[in-house]
Amino acid sequence: MSERGIPQSQAADAPKTVVVIGASRGIGAAIASTFAAHGHRVIGTHRGGGTPSGVEGFELDITEPAQIAELFAFVAKGGKPDVVVVASGITRDGPLVRMSDDDIEAVLATNLVGPMHVVRAAASKIARGGSIVLLSSVSARLGHVGQANYTAAKAGLEGFVRTVSQEYASRFRINIVSPGPTRTDMFTDASAEAQETMQQATPMRRVAEPQEIADVVFWVSQSTFMTGATVPVSGGIVI
Repeated sequence: MSERGIPQSQAADAPKTVVVIGASRGIGAAIASTFAAHGHRVIGTHRGGGTPSGVEGFELDITEPAQIAELFAFVAKGGKPDVVVVASGITRDGPLVRMSDDDIEAVLATNLVGPMHVVRAAASKIARGGSIVLLSSVSARLGHVGQANYTAAKAGLEGFVRTVSQEYASRFRINIVSPGPTRTDMFTDASAEAQETMQQATPMRRVAEPQEIADVVFWVSQSTFMTGATVPVSGGIVI
């Protein structure tokens, strides 16, 4: 046991088995690389795009529960997971009345239902005292024009975590990290005008780098008396 009374495998300096869903690029890749740099075994999922150096790759469609079960069976060959992070997500933006059924259902399946399936599978597999971290968005609190499907999914995810944290507090911790505008593909693919708008929306007048989000995810995963929380990393948009 560690000095804090948790299993030694969960102590901050002990090697862990870490699963990162959505590790091929952006924030997810930064998260996977951060855990790997700290000497942990990291299994990162992707949709054919590969994973960063030092990260074991596993191809996964988060909307397929059978594939999620296969992932955790693969992970278990090297021991129980200590940390599970869900960083995958998609957008299908547009005014609500112009959204197709698929625009709504695909975003909910990937951003809400898929993570729920991951947490359900992890609940019986994760090491006691382990940590689950899900990524939401400040849009869940603020709303965003053209993202009714996305904001609904992220707000649902936050409510889901509050409930699961109470159901399983004696077994594992589960928290949300909620980024604001971040320099991901969605940002760099936007017009110069849209990029400037996003930067000016933050009191700090800039967007986050993926590593800044990854650093908070790593810290939250190590925080042994935090569960059910939503931690904003938004440059002051949400406080």
